[in-house]
Amino acid sequence: MQWMKSVFVWMVILGFMILAFNLFEGSREKTTAVRTPINTLLELADEGKLKEVKIKDNLLTGITADGQKIETGIPPGSDLVNKLIEKGVKVEVVMQESSWLMPFLISWLPILLFIGIWIYMLRQMSAGNPNSRAFSFGKSRAKVYIDEKPKATLKDVAGMEEVKEEVKEIIEYLKDPVKFQRLGGRPPKGVLLYGEPGVGKTLLAKAIAGEAHVPFISVSGSDFVEMFVGVGAARVRDLFDTAKKHAPCIIFIDEIDAVGRSRGALNLGGGHDEREQTLNQLLVEMDGFDTSEGIIVIAATNRPDILDPALLRPGRFDRQIFIPRPDVKGRYEILKVHAKDKKLAPDVDLEIVARATSGFTGADLENIMNEAALLAARRGKEAIEMKDIEDAIDRVTMGLERKGMVISPKEKEKIAYHEMGHAIMSLMVPGSDALHKVSIIPRGMALGVTQQLPIDDKHMYDKQDLYGRILTLMGGRAAEEVFYGKEGITTGAENDLQRATELAYRIVSMWGMSERVGPLAIRRTVNPFLGGMTTSVDISEELKREIDEEVKRLLTRAYEETKGVILEYKEAIQAVVKKLLEKETMSCEEVVEILKLHGVEVKNECKKEEFKLEDKKEEVVKN
Repeated sequence: MQWMKSVFVWMVILGFMILAFNLFEGSREKTTAVRTPINTLLELADEGKLKEVKIKDNLLTGITADGQKIETGIPPGSDLVNKLIEKGVKVEVVMQESSWLMPFLISWLPILLFIGIWIYMLRQMSAGNPNSRAFSFGKSRAKVYIDEKPKATLKDVAGMEEVKEEVKEIIEYLKDPVKFQRLGGRPPKGVLLYGEPGVGKTLLAKAIAGEAHVPFISVSGSDFVEMFVGVGAARVRDLFDTAKKHAPCIIFIDEIDAVGRSRGALNLGGGHDEREQTLNQLLVEMDGFDTSEGIIVIAATNRPDILDPALLRPGRFDRQIFIPRPDVKGRYEILKVHAKDKKLAPDVDLEIVARATSGFTGADLENIMNEAALLAARRGKEAIEMKDIEDAIDRVTMGLERKGMVISPKEKEKIAYHEMGHAIMSLMVPGSDALHKVSIIPRGMALGVTQQLPIDDKHMYDKQDLYGRILTLMGGRAAEEVFYGKEGITTGAENDLQRATELAYRIVSMWGMSERVGPLAIRRTVNPFLGGMTTSVDISEELKREIDEEVKRLLTRAYEETKGVILEYKEAIQAVVKKLLEKETMSCEEVVEILKLHGVEVKNECKKEEFKLEDKKEEVVKN
């Protein structure tokens, strides 16, 4: 509505300008009189051809005997009128109508228009206008939800039961502060929620406000920082002043690392750095307000490692709650939440989806269910089927199908053997994740895919688990060499070799699992919230060489062992590849069926029913 108001004001101003122009133009009478010199006018008077003239505003007009209308100007101080009277010409003076509007408009309208436009601009830039960008730098950009409090509750937050128990105390305090103050207890002033992007930090903060039924004041850390020094500090003061007016309430600062970054000794901005002043003001405000006012500050960040220690001390952010990625049961609960408003077909098993999405966050799972709904609608289905969800997972993790990509039959066969190399190793390596499906349909940058289905999330891996992963990764390259020789290996194993090499280096130089190198941690992971980059400590060249040799020995041994397994089941693999070239995608059951026909006893079954997430009666299926 604000833009409509602005358009209306400018239309009024334009209307005034058009009116003034018309009035000014209207004041000038349109005439067809011929301009005549004064000498000619006097000659006409001498000849008796000019009988009558009218004078108005120093303009003389007359009509000759033949009906022609003439006019001429009267110079200042001229005796033209007297000469015409002497010659017997009738002279009539027309008096100007005494109207104040015209002179007023002509004289003052431009000035009034200028003043009006200036006042309008000042009002637009005044501090009272929430949309103003000027003269309101010191006002907080926070969004205050009072009447429209967050509708989310803890029931909408799934996959973090331990975290929900932790925040229930805060909700109880906001509902009944006297209960805690009676025994002299002081509730936490601030709660820091940290974890990877998409795990549900913002949703949890809204759920706390929704459960406590208190105003919710939301602001981003980047909203405090401007190019002008002192603006951020002023906004922090205004934010807490706003909170005090609406107490009890919750202040939520998203991405607090934008303003709460640690103050270093090498601060090039000096003591007047804007970010540092903003942080100092935030520290003062969090230390200054009384918890009896009922104000709780909740902040979220992906980078707790770079926050200033003064923010994390008791009395400011007393509680620091880590929100991990959901485990398999948590993913199942999250999927049920996102499936409530979607129509699912009877074949949809959310438990299988939860197992197939290891490492996914809540935001990832929401995206998968949304993509599945879009795919089902595009295919003209009445409900979301399991295939739609599986295709959505593949689309999110690997990219779009590239069925139009032209692949020669020979190259397609190589891709099939490569993927079957991975598949046979996932079925034959003890303790490996169960095979889910094999596909040679190109997706994204991958020409084929072998998907495994973890039974449960693992939090610790032993040496046998890690070595089994290397064996599975080596399956593709080993299959190429077994069926096409050393001259027939392709570039398709690039990513497999990179992952296997990185895993081998971690085994040797991070986890101390090499007998030759010993229990040493040469490499370490830093910045775990943004990719887990690794750095190395200073070591001797001799130890570096020894680590490289041990990694090479480990990878070579795994490669030779993988080739031995593929050679042992060569004929069975050829039979599966023949079928895979026809169908392009095969499930684990289809692969195992062909392998068993050729006498192969797999060591890992396709679907293990070792546990149930919950009773199937609670499955969310809408028909």
